[in-house]
Amino acid sequence: MMLRVENLSAGYGSLNVLDQVSLDVNEGEVVALFGHNGAGKSTLLRTIFGLVGGARGEIRFRGERILNAPPQTLTGRGIAFVPQGRGVFANLTVAENLRLGLLAAGISADSVEGKRRFERVVQHLPLLRERFHERAGRLSGGQQQMVSIGRALALGPSLLLMDEPSIGLSPKIVQEVIQLVRRLRDEAGLAVLLVEQNVRQALRVAQRIYVMKTGVVILETTPQQLTDRKSLWELF
Repeated sequence: MMLRVENLSAGYGSLNVLDQVSLDVNEGEVVALFGHNGAGKSTLLRTIFGLVGGARGEIRFRGERILNAPPQTLTGRGIAFVPQGRGVFANLTVAENLRLGLLAAGISADSVEGKRRFERVVQHLPLLRERFHERAGRLSGGQQQMVSIGRALALGPSLLLMDEPSIGLSPKIVQEVIQLVRRLRDEAGLAVLLVEQNVRQALRVAQRIYVMKTGVVILETTPQQLTDRKSLWELF
C-alpha cells in the first residue's frame, strides 16, 4: 500500500470539511476522486500534502505516518502536488519554472541528477522543450498546465496529487492531460490521486474511484462497475 488515509477529519478554523474520510492508493495506480464542488475533494488533497493544519486521523505513506507533516518533508519522501489553477510563475521562463521543482528537491539543475530529471520531464512533455525560454505567463492555459505538471515531475515523485488538472481547458487539451496521466502510470510507474470533474475522461484512466459528498466518502468502486452513469450523478 502506497498511501493510506484512515478516519481523516480536517477543515479551516471552526469549519469541519472532512469527516472520517478513508481511502487508499496502491503502487502504480490511478485513483479518481469525484464529487460536486464543496464535497471536500480539494481539501482532502491539501490535507494529505500538509497544507491544512490540525488534521485528525491517520495518513500513512509507505507505512510511515505523515499526518500534518509539512510539504517540504512530503516532497522529499516522493509526494508531489499539482494544484488547481495551474499556478505557474508567470514572469519566469519554462526552464526556470522546472528548476524550481529541482530546487525544492534539493537538486542542482547542472548536476547529473538534475539533467537526468530535466530530460525525463521533457520526454513526457516534449512541448516544454520547444518553449524552454518562453515566459510561462505567455503560454496558453493548456501549456501552463503542462508546465505545472512538469515542475511536479521534476521532484521525482512516486505519488502525484492532481487537483482538477483539466479545469478551464479545451476538450482537446483535456484529452492530452488524461493521456499524460496514463503514460505516467504505465511508463513511469507513478501512482496518481486525481480530483477531476470531467468524469468521462477520468473513467478512461482510473483503476478505482471514490465518490465524496459533503466531506464524506460515500462510494468506492471501479469504472467497470459504473454501468449506469445516471446513478453515479444521483449519488452526488
